[in-house]
Amino acid sequence: MAPVLISRATQADLGREGPTLLDVWIFFNLVVNDVLLPLLVATFLFSKRAKRHPTLVNLCITWIFSGEFSVLLFYAKQHVGPEPTKGLCVAQASLLYGITPMWSVSVFMLFWYMTIAICGDRAKSVICTYKLIFMLASPYIVQFSFSLAALIISVGHPDKVARALRYFYCALDFPSLSLAMSTFTLIMCIGIIALEVHLGMQLYRNWRCLRNAGKCNGVDFQFFLRVLTFGGYVAFGMVMNLVSMFVPSSVVPDMYAATAGTAVFLVFGTQADVIRVWCFWLPPVEEPQEPDPACALERNSFWRRSEPNFGKDVADRFADLPPPPPPKSKEYLMSIGTEITQNAETKKPCAFA
Repeated sequence: MAPVLISRATQADLGREGPTLLDVWIFFNLVVNDVLLPLLVATFLFSKRAKRHPTLVNLCITWIFSGEFSVLLFYAKQHVGPEPTKGLCVAQASLLYGITPMWSVSVFMLFWYMTIAICGDRAKSVICTYKLIFMLASPYIVQFSFSLAALIISVGHPDKVARALRYFYCALDFPSLSLAMSTFTLIMCIGIIALEVHLGMQLYRNWRCLRNAGKCNGVDFQFFLRVLTFGGYVAFGMVMNLVSMFVPSSVVPDMYAATAGTAVFLVFGTQADVIRVWCFWLPPVEEPQEPDPACALERNSFWRRSEPNFGKDVADRFADLPPPPPPKSKEYLMSIGTEITQNAETKKPCAFA
């Protein structure tokens, strides 16, 4: 996830370990980003028991795209040997230039939504359609912008595009664009860490207050802890970004970027409801009865149900409750008011002369 300001991980720097590291780098991008994450996305989209909010699904999709872009040379069987064809090299370098900004924006949107949903109030956590479209489309708008800029520069300066600059993939040697990409990603990562700190503080306060009161507000705290763990992994990416600046020949930032998809899968793909969907042969687990039906409703709806079905879920949950009493007539209410007034007058203390 760490963008690069200067060349690193060239074949001369890696030496004999280059082919082995290349195989490991391809493995993580190919198996995790192109196999496991699509399985996780399909589970979130089509399973009725493991629904997730679109911002999380969108985050997984951005990592899938990054995996596809990273192994273009492998698909074309030009990842080793002579330099790839110039057209393929320009295409990969242009697409990869927008990966880290796309990642940072998608993670930021996920944390932004969670700052809205942390209150546990369902009405406040429902996002309007236009705002949701903006949150889902913004990572790809950023990806397209940086990739288009890299493509224009690559076409104008094809001599600055080569696989030898990175060894793992084709890259563009244009410091000005690299600086712009690094600055944008750094700003987004700072925003992510700020939201992460805010979420951590709110999570601790809510958990402490609810524990003392013996109540719940419907927030899935275990899921929040997973997201905060992933946020720590993102913060570690900022450290890798600094490492790449001071140690340009280090291969660690490239390997970190390749394993980021693995972190996504381990954090969000090892939840109990997701594993039960995959292990369909296991008997279903009965959920414990909640003392408060409204609390149970919120717990099941947060991150696990799509928002258009929320009204139907409410009706199903409270279908067995008795109907409310009929409203009182106007005459009855007026008689009650008159009776209260008369009682107040009879109890009025006597005035002393």
